Amino acid sequence: MRERFSLAVALFAMAAAFALPVNPLHYDHMAERIVAALKPAHGERVMFGGDPEYFQDLMTPLRMRLRNAGAVEVQSLDQADIYLWLPLRKREITPQERVKLAAWLDRGGSHREIHFHWAEGSVNADGQAGEHSRALDRMYQDALDIDYAALSAAQDRAIQLLRSGVIRVRTTEGTDISFRVEDRPFNKQDGNASAERMRTARVRVDREIELPAGVLRVAPIEASVNGFIVIPKARFPKGIATNVMIEVRHGDVTGVTADSNVEAVNSALEAGGEAAHRFREFALGFNPKLRMKANATTLPYYGYGAGVVRMSLGDNAELGGEVDGGFVRWFFFPDATVEVNGRPLTDSGNLIHNDQTAKPAH
Repeated sequence: MRERFSLAVALFAMAAAFALPVNPLHYDHMAERIVAALKPAHGERVMFGGDPEYFQDLMTPLRMRLRNAGAVEVQSLDQADIYLWLPLRKREITPQERVKLAAWLDRGGSHREIHFHWAEGSVNADGQAGEHSRALDRMYQDALDIDYAALSAAQDRAIQLLRSGVIRVRTTEGTDISFRVEDRPFNKQDGNASAERMRTARVRVDREIELPAGVLRVAPIEASVNGFIVIPKARFPKGIATNVMIEVRHGDVTGVTADSNVEAVNSALEAGGEAAHRFREFALGFNPKLRMKANATTLPYYGYGAGVVRMSLGDNAELGGEVDGGFVRWFFFPDATVEVNGRPLTDSGNLIHNDQTAKPAH
């Protein structure tokens, strides 16, 4: 009898656990953070872009808070000052839409986008889609609440160091590449999406504000890029390649090797054209609440976590670089060491002298 009672209690507990509601996301708080980042002026016109089957619970509080701030919703991009690119799951932005959005941003003024990608930002180190989860939902929500002033200050200190000499990026897997940035524009994703910030925008990506925030981006001087990028495992249209080593000389891809399926790598680069054979970008994450969990394979939000390095091949015109052609392929390095003239900025994926940006924003 006691055994049957114990089993019944255990089964009831299991059933109750499975019946518990999932902690809901705080959509009103998300809306508050988005509007706080935008600082919309009275009468500014806002257009929404998103997925009718995803994150619809965000729309009501977001519309209310924008309306309370004096913003006006419009249905045409040509009439808009602000474009809110909300999370997508089934719908995708078409190439035609991307071209139209780029041209709209390039008109300048107060034109700006909020990028709130969410599940789209959950990627593996090879730059392809990772497995999004409820735990990442909660992480992204929490990552909206940081000390944005401290984040910006940490990025400014890094910019000063990165401009000072030769940058070298190394990993235990074999990546060893160096370059200079000199006076190339840095894109600071520090959560400031105000019209006032747009007055200092130098390149298109300065008008594309990401939430959660945290990454610092730059297109290095192309001719200064030399070395090797090593990706332990990467997916391509024609299969998975392992221990991919990409050699770069003066910004050009001059050789590719792999332990397996090098043909898949070469096929993808050939399909990408000339841009696919050029070094694109260096990026470094600063958000302490977007750090990758131990033994996880999915990197949170495009590698915006503190200490995560992102490097890529392809078109860097939107960053102020000299490469066009449309192709972009990202690779992520969560455990990289970054040095400038031998002075460390990160050590095995840990920012040196990191600050307290994890404090909630006020």
